Amino acid sequence: METERQYRNICVLTDRPWDYDAEIARLGLTPGYASSASMLLRMLGLSLEQRASGLVLELDKVMREPGPERDQLFQLSCVIPVLRVLRRGQDREIVYLDDPDAFCSKVLKFSPREVRRCGRVPVMLHGLLAAGDDPSFACPVRASVLDLSVGGGFVSCPAEFDHGQEVRLRIAGMDDPTPVMACIRWCKSEAQSRPLHGFGLHFQDIRPGQLQELAERFLGAQPKMDRAGAGA
Repeated sequence: METERQYRNICVLTDRPWDYDAEIARLGLTPGYASSASMLLRMLGLSLEQRASGLVLELDKVMREPGPERDQLFQLSCVIPVLRVLRRGQDREIVYLDDPDAFCSKVLKFSPREVRRCGRVPVMLHGLLAAGDDPSFACPVRASVLDLSVGGGFVSCPAEFDHGQEVRLRIAGMDDPTPVMACIRWCKSEAQSRPLHGFGLHFQDIRPGQLQELAERFLGAQPKMDRAGAGA
């Protein structure tokens, strides 16, 4: 019972938290409310320090968020239980696109630690890596992607890049070959356990179709959030 209570925390993206009070109380969950994607992401923290086990996302609000924050929410939705919501009419009535009880069941079974366990898997993918200011890939270097997570991965290559530098990663064999914009979060010298020279990348701009393909091929079949929210 203690473990079950531990993982009842959820984050809700909304401007009107009072609209959720009755339903969340019925479900027995503990909410944290955020009025913007950036606030919600800060609540979660880079290492999910708040131990949130679910997200409640108003899709019309999500679509109004800045691109980088919006894409991070889409990435998180690949691994964390999500309850999708729309607001309709002049009264902005809540319409649940998913079953709240089914969402609650997933939350109670989900440990936040699974984000890392499910989201980081070993792979062997070939690709090309170029500096962020080289959109035409005039000076690329060969690279190997050795592991993937929902938000990035480890890339081994012989070139030198700096911590914090933006790079473009083109992964061979993807249905959509558009380069993924990423930021170098750490270098080999910061992770001495790595036997290869390389970089830890954080994806900054990855297309939803690419993210879905990576999730389905390598990260396991995870529930995905419908961008448009239509027909759900």
